[in-house]
Amino acid sequence: MSDTSYVILTVASVDFSYRETMTKLMSQHSKDLITNAGAKGTRFGSIGTGEHAGSLIFIQFYDELNGYQKAMEFQSESPVFKEIMDSGKVNVYLRNIATSLPTKFENSTEHPKYIVITRAEAAMSDKDKFLNCINDTASCFKDNGAITLRFGNLLTGSNVGNYLLGVGYPSMEAIEKTYDELLAHSSYKELMTFAKVNMRNIIKIL
Repeated sequence: MSDTSYVILTVASVDFSYRETMTKLMSQHSKDLITNAGAKGTRFGSIGTGEHAGSLIFIQFYDELNGYQKAMEFQSESPVFKEIMDSGKVNVYLRNIATSLPTKFENSTEHPKYIVITRAEAAMSDKDKFLNCINDTASCFKDNGAITLRFGNLLTGSNVGNYLLGVGYPSMEAIEKTYDELLAHSSYKELMTFAKVNMRNIIKIL
């Protein structure tokens, strides 16, 4: 999947008995959004850690916000989405829009098995400095097995303005290796002097 400008994150609590059915329906819904509504890609998974542990997350990627508007219009007429919402077993409680800035990390077309999403607080005036630190550590992520990396700002929600980093991995081992090396990296240490991490979640892709 190529780099995109916007990321939409939707989080829902789902009855355990409905998860298998919803996973199958979301697979079809994802294909429909890509084919009919201009989504450049999607990810669907289970949040395993952090404040939303146990919930399911749907991530969509768009080149422009008009694409997301088209997706919402399509979704309102989608029989698959209607079936999900009419089940009474799904409660959508969070939907945020984030930017996705260009980085030096070369994203792979391979689908990750896990995504680590990190949210951090820092001044908007530190945006360039933050991006430089991400670019300086890009090789650390890549060399230890990361498949995709996206970085930007939240445009909506209670944490609007916070920075968001999403990194896809092929395994938990790759996550562990990345953070072992990252903690010793000079640019990561610099980043921790002006940014405060307030969330880190591991998502298992379904």
